[in-house]
Order: sequence, then structure tokens, then C-alpha cells
Amino acid sequence: MSQGRKWRVEPPLFVPADVVYEHIPKQHFYERLAKVLDLEFVRELTRPLYAEKMGRPSLDPVVFFKCMLAGFFENIVYDTELEYRIADSLTIRKFLGYGLDERTPDESTLRKTRQRMPEEVFRAVFDHVLSICQARGLVRGRALGMDSTLVDANASMDSLRHRELGCTYEEYVVALRRQDAPEAGREEAAREDKGRHGKVNNSDWRSTTDPEARVMLHGNGHSHLSYKVDTTVDLETGVIVAAGSERGDLSDQIDCLQRVDEATAALAAMGLSPEVVVADKGHHCGENLRGIEERGLVALIASPNQKWGAPGYQRDNFVHDLEGDRMICPAGHVMRRVRTREENIRRYQAQGKKCRECPHFGVCTTRRQGRTIQVSVDEAKVRANRARVHTEEARPLLQIRRQRGEAPFGYFKQFGGLRRIAGRGLAYAERKALVAALGWNLLLIVKLLGGTDGATAWVKDRINALWALIRTMWGRRQAIGLRGPIPQPLVLTPAPNST
Repeated sequence: MSQGRKWRVEPPLFVPADVVYEHIPKQHFYERLAKVLDLEFVRELTRPLYAEKMGRPSLDPVVFFKCMLAGFFENIVYDTELEYRIADSLTIRKFLGYGLDERTPDESTLRKTRQRMPEEVFRAVFDHVLSICQARGLVRGRALGMDSTLVDANASMDSLRHRELGCTYEEYVVALRRQDAPEAGREEAAREDKGRHGKVNNSDWRSTTDPEARVMLHGNGHSHLSYKVDTTVDLETGVIVAAGSERGDLSDQIDCLQRVDEATAALAAMGLSPEVVVADKGHHCGENLRGIEERGLVALIASPNQKWGAPGYQRDNFVHDLEGDRMICPAGHVMRRVRTREENIRRYQAQGKKCRECPHFGVCTTRRQGRTIQVSVDEAKVRANRARVHTEEARPLLQIRRQRGEAPFGYFKQFGGLRRIAGRGLAYAERKALVAALGWNLLLIVKLLGGTDGATAWVKDRINALWALIRTMWGRRQAIGLRGPIPQPLVLTPAPNST
């Protein structure tokens, strides 16, 4: 074989439009996506937001949402990168409906349209994609899995200012150190500050560039101004049925019931009713367990480890007498209930004299006032949930939640352009979370219904293995209080006009 060489030629004067796409592989991703995604309803939905004849024509709202999806699928964080990618890609141009001689949307148009587009429109698009999932048999709605993750905000830690003093963090640390060492400099102050407890408290510090972001410690050990993105998935298929974003310091315990209500409402609109809610220990508290039970659902929330303290004197070694409203310590002494300002907590305390005279003093407790134990007012529900999650029947659902509940976040950060919130404010984070969620659902549709034979076969094998676990669990559902018939295997419907 001889060596080839590409000679530079003059561009032709005329190029037929159909010739441009001849060398693009057939059935590429965006072509398969266009077959299952129809966003024409968005144009009528957003018509009241625009004037009839005044001003220059705006960006087509259908094209705008397709651009947002392209940013998700292309793993693009910033709008400037998205502007270049749209203009450069023939496949994306075709997906958006732009010819070679047309100018594609620029960064400022995309940014301003996102800012002015109401959140309700984003949710309407998400609900529309969810309805497509239901039509394809991808929404079962029987078991829900909840989880959340932290995403870096578009704000530097250097933007922090003290809420009362107005100084930067570096100025604060230096002033704090100079109280003991008047000649201390910035480097010495920084060294002394490394081990200080509670260094950056969100109640004392705020960012000047993004006041709604909160300083949080991420799982990989780095601290950054962040937002929390949470999703609720259908554990039988992996489809996201509810998604949203909150401030980074908002605990999962606080908004757990709100997310359950959102997912339940979305499923109710499709005529479905969930039976069980599965979550990690970050959602665990008596109030959430009670609220889930009041909604007619079964809670499977991982129970936090109760084994703190010396062996033999941990929380589980104390006997809670619910009728007598008292606690019995391992030595047989009675611990009486004491008042507390927290409505959802019961606190029991032993007499200091008895504890000091007890031979176990110094092991059970070192407090001269006596040992204290705190329990939830919903202690019975806490114990019932703990018993459920440790049964063999519940283990498959807990394992499935780890995979299907956490899988979207891994994809969002690695391949979905959500490793950082490029804009500022909670409203921007909410919109990005919804775009990521509907993009994830579209990926499942394309993979299961319009993908290649190899990809579809691989997914079918995974689905069949998942269904074996679910059918086993449902076959013994009485042990954890589930109801309803055993689910049937998922039937994949071919996408229209797919090959």
C-alpha cells in the first residue's frame, strides 16, 4: 500500500445540502433522539411569554431546550463552550434544524433565555419526557429510591465575607491569631487555623458573588461553595420521576417528605401509586418515618449506626419502657425523662449520685451529672424500620437503590456537564438539575428502545437480573409490609422507525 497524501483544494462554489451529511454515520445518537423526542408543545406553552410583533425575534424555545440537552449530552459546563460546539458540529446543527449558512445561538442568547424562562416550563418539559417514558413502559412507580449529591457552585472561597464584620476569611484568621501573637503574619495564622474546629460556619459567612451557595465538605475531602442536587428514581427501571436542587447545607432529613410528595404527585398524574420509599441514612429521622407511613407508604431507610460508647453501654443496651416513659440502664437503674426544647426528642437522664456510685462509672459515662440518652418521639417507628431494613426480603431493594439511586449522579458529574454549576443562584441550579434529569431519562429511552443491538442486549441482561431480585423480594413481600401482585418482566417496545 502506497502512502497517501491529502492535497489542499479550493472549496467548491456550490455544495448540495444532502451531500454534507453523506459521511455522517446513520442512526447516530441525535438522529435516534429526534425520533423519540417531540418538543413542539413548548412553543405553544411559552407563547404568552413573548410579544406578538414587538422587538426582534427571539430564540425558538424548542431550539433552546434542544441546546440545553446538547450541553448535557456533550458534557459541556459553560455556555461559551456550548456556543462553539453547536456551531462546529454537523450532527447538532441537523438536530437543531440549522443549515450551514445559518448562524447558531450565541452564548448571551442562551444565557438570557435560560434566565428568563420560568422554572415551570422546565418542569413541563421534564413531565413530558416522563410521560414518554411511561408510554414506553419505563415507569412502574412501585418502589422509589432517593438520594442527593453536592455540586460545586460558581463562586470562589475567596469571595466569603463575615456576615457581621464584613472582613475576608484571611483577614479574620490573621486578626484571630494576633490576639495571642501580635506579630503573627498570614502564613503563621494559616498554619494555626488548619486544626481549628468549625472554621467556616454558614451562619457567619456568606459569598458576595453567590449568596445562596453554602460552604460544604464534599465526599472527596475538598470544601467548596456548593448546591445540593437530589433525585427520586423508579428503582425498577432507573427513570428519574422527580428532581430538584437546594442550598448545600439543607439536610436530606429536612426536604425528604417534600421530595416524596413531588414524586407521588408525578406518579399520581400517570395513574400510578408507589408502595415503598428506599433511602440512605441521611434521610433517617422519626419525623420522616412517620410522614412516609401517614402517606400510606412503606419506609426502608438505612438506619444510622447506634454503636457509640463502650461495648455493653451503648444505646441499644438501654431498655426503653414506652408505657412508663422511662429508660432502664444496663445496671438496672431507672432514668427519668427530663424536659427539652426539641419537640421530636425525648431525653432521659440518670441521677448523678447513682451514676457516681455505680461500679461502671467511667466506662458508661464520665459525667458527674449522670448518663443521658436521647430517643425520638417516634421510637417505635424507628425500631420497626430498623427491623425491616435488616431482613433478607428488604436487602435486594437496598442494593438496587445503591446502584440505580446513585448512578445518575455519577453520570451527571462525569459525562453530563454537572461537575460544576456554571451560573449563580438557586434558580439556575434548579434548572440545571431538571435538564440533567430529563436528559438522563432520554438516555434510557434511546438506549432501551433505539440503541444498537449490542447495547440493547446488554441492557436487557441487566434488566433481567434486576427483575430476578425484585420478583424474589416481592414474592416474600408480607415480611416488610408490601402489597400488590408480583411484577411482570419489563417488555421493551421498539422505537418507531428504528432499525
